[in-house]
Amino acid sequence: MLTAMLVMATMATTGQAGAERDNDGGIQSMFAEETPDVFLAKATLQQYLSRVVRKDWDGARRLTHPKTLAAIAQIKKRTGNETHELAPWANRDVQLKTFRFTESRQIAPGVVSLQVGEDNLYRESNRMTSDEPAVYILFKSRGGFLIGDKKVSAEISEVTDQSVRATYPGFVDVQVQAQARRDSGLHEGHHR
Repeated sequence: MLTAMLVMATMATTGQAGAERDNDGGIQSMFAEETPDVFLAKATLQQYLSRVVRKDWDGARRLTHPKTLAAIAQIKKRTGNETHELAPWANRDVQLKTFRFTESRQIAPGVVSLQVGEDNLYRESNRMTSDEPAVYILFKSRGGFLIGDKKVSAEISEVTDQSVRATYPGFVDVQVQAQARRDSGLHEGHHR
């Protein structure tokens, strides 16, 4: 339902001038360039980052992968602090103000990396940065995408498929992996 609302909102804003636009704009080219997983992952990250901007920490936690939340809890248990890039509620010095998507890549079925340019306010030094790169890794889990990690000051090309597969075992639901195997068998002409 959320996806349908996002598509309709996008169509409403782009549809008015759709016939006048060239092929680089509009929803048709967006769908041609992105897989459904990338589209849904972007929608999820849009929600997450919007909640971080608004300081809606409960909403941000709901969009964070349970394994990541467990890792944050372990860090807090060991050190007394939630020092993790996906614990913005714990870092009061940095405040996300705005963001924009710059690049995306589907790593595997149910795994998407998204590069974002972030404008952050550093309160202690009263300094505002512009377009700081960050890569978010999202995993399909519990019926949708959840944010699994954030790589600060990273480019999407630095986050390799192999490193993600090795670093995040069990982040993608088993059903998603099984469906991907079935789908690949159908495309290759095999019946499983």
